[in-house]
Amino acid sequence: MKVGPPPSWLQVVLRLLYPPFAVLVTLAALPLMVLGALLWPIDRRLRLTRVTFLAVYFMWEDVGVLLHCLFLSVRTPTDRGERWVRQHEELVAHALDNFLRTAERWAGFHVVVDGELDLGDPSRPVVVLSRHAGPADSVALAWLLGHRGGRVPRIVLAAGLLWDPGLAMVLKRLKAYFVPSRTGAGDDRTQGMQRLADHLGPRDALLMFPEGRNWTVHRQEAEVARLSAEGESERAEQAALWRWVLPPRYRGVQTILAARPDADVTIIAHTGLELFDSPLDIWRGIPFGPDEGLLVRTTTYPAAEVPREPEAIVEWLDERWTEVNAWVEGHRTVRGSGHAATP
Repeated sequence: MKVGPPPSWLQVVLRLLYPPFAVLVTLAALPLMVLGALLWPIDRRLRLTRVTFLAVYFMWEDVGVLLHCLFLSVRTPTDRGERWVRQHEELVAHALDNFLRTAERWAGFHVVVDGELDLGDPSRPVVVLSRHAGPADSVALAWLLGHRGGRVPRIVLAAGLLWDPGLAMVLKRLKAYFVPSRTGAGDDRTQGMQRLADHLGPRDALLMFPEGRNWTVHRQEAEVARLSAEGESERAEQAALWRWVLPPRYRGVQTILAARPDADVTIIAHTGLELFDSPLDIWRGIPFGPDEGLLVRTTTYPAAEVPREPEAIVEWLDERWTEVNAWVEGHRTVRGSGHAATP
């Protein structure tokens, strides 16, 4: 079930309560980390210590983002120019670097690019359409776009993430778009994407996930069943063939591609996190081995080769998603073995 965004007044309350809440959580977590260390003879992977430390660390990194945003508001209460924006971009980049370095140090998580990282012509914006699968894949991809690709990530996110005080505050200032729920949203969903696309700068990479939610085995099966029940037999047959992706949703992609005919388009396929669809899966998987992590492939299409008409975009995106599914099928392996995984 999708979580709607908190009202504006509650977002303010959450910002005030977040730091003292983090202190209480940290005090409660310290005994768990000690217990995890004492359980080393039983659990040689020290999962309890690793997971607890990472949760506390990520929470404090988020609190740090919130406090830095508040500091910038106090220091420059009226200046909202380029320097102010750049300071927030640097804040996000620094937080992402800390996230990934800490995840690698404590959980062995790392990102590997299959081939060359191609993000289009650096003199103009790029629209990045990615498969959505696994916990925190959006964080890892945003880091990849910024740290390795030299781009400034502009992200389309679920409105439920507005419950995170630090993330919500900094990304709202950077004009990220939080997609509202369908209930009562009207055309606001595409209007917000239009505004985001209109304001892209030459260094920007607009990252969105056309599937709208994380792929899981059950969601893929449920989507096939739903399409069949609604009489869309041809679409259901296609969805059944896409074993590793969900059928893409077109309206947002159509809006963005029509708004920015000058933008190149990068398609991202990735694998390594899709089977972590429950806390127990994450618990069993930590730490990652040296041959495990997030494997990413990028394929970029120059602006002139990307269709801009709505019907042509539907056909073009389906073709790209078929390619993404085939790539994942060919690269997906069971963790720690050489055998292909089956959803």
